[in-house]
Amino acid sequence: MVGIQHDGRRQWAKKMRPTLVWAAMGVSACCGLFSAAFAVEPLRPTSQHRSIALGHSPLRHTCTSGAWCAAAVGASTIVAASFVFAQTTTKLARSRLQRTPRADALMPWKIPNTSRWQWLSVRELLLRERILMLTEFIDEQYSNAIIAMLLYLQSEDASKPIQIYFSVPGAALKPALSVYDTICQLKNKGCKLTTVGYSLCSGMGAFLAASGTKGRRFATPNALFRLSRVGLESPMRGQASDIALEAMQILKESKQAETLLAEVTGRTPEQIDQDLKRDFYLSPDQAVEFGLVDRVLVPDVDKGEKLDKGVRDPWSGTLQKEKVGFGVFADPNQPRTAV
Repeated sequence: MVGIQHDGRRQWAKKMRPTLVWAAMGVSACCGLFSAAFAVEPLRPTSQHRSIALGHSPLRHTCTSGAWCAAAVGASTIVAASFVFAQTTTKLARSRLQRTPRADALMPWKIPNTSRWQWLSVRELLLRERILMLTEFIDEQYSNAIIAMLLYLQSEDASKPIQIYFSVPGAALKPALSVYDTICQLKNKGCKLTTVGYSLCSGMGAFLAASGTKGRRFATPNALFRLSRVGLESPMRGQASDIALEAMQILKESKQAETLLAEVTGRTPEQIDQDLKRDFYLSPDQAVEFGLVDRVLVPDVDKGEKLDKGVRDPWSGTLQKEKVGFGVFADPNQPRTAV
């Protein structure tokens, strides 16, 4: 809605700017002619309703009180038009600033097998590590971008794990289902897909956070999940028969989403239907009980010490340490927040 309002303001300002300029110029020209008509009237010394113009005019003519009134009206009109034009320009500039996306931080990245470097955004670097971050409302455009990234990772290596971090405030029904279908295709081809919910996951966003590989669905201690019925957010207009047809289709798709939610959580469709009669929130521990996630990522304070000590080989008795460095992780099968 905010983007639509900004587009409406921009279109209105673009249409009204020439009109305001020409109106101000026309009013000022009329007032100038009206004032000149009074100013060039010959001097009548015997008249009691005339006043001598300020300063010595080259024509030595006078200006009546009506001329001064006309000049005042013209000046006020010009000031008002200028004020409206300034306000319109300010609103347009404000809308442009609000619509300007924030630039992502750029990091240097060395192209493999070359001595050249390239500047890439943090999200692009994470994508090269097969890590995706979903942080916006999932509509048609955003779902197409997500599907394109997943298909690209599949084309590189269909069996290599993928990690998706969720902070999704909501999602439209059909775009979210299309992303879910793509995730299912990746899992069917042997891809281990890890999901991590680290902030608010609402509606179909919580459903997508639960669509990862069983045993690899995680949540951070301060994550939050909100479950609700989906598909009835947008209003419908038209004839009664058209509204009834759209309502039946939306209810059918919503029932399908509830069935899929029952599959990923391990609950029965009747339990899901009973739970979704009202919106409700789930903490990470409650999400584990509900079946949305498998484990809460609680930091292990002793893990660093264990990695420093290493693991003793039961056959030789020698102490072995895992090689950990830049780009090499001690536990590659777990998400980065669990290391």
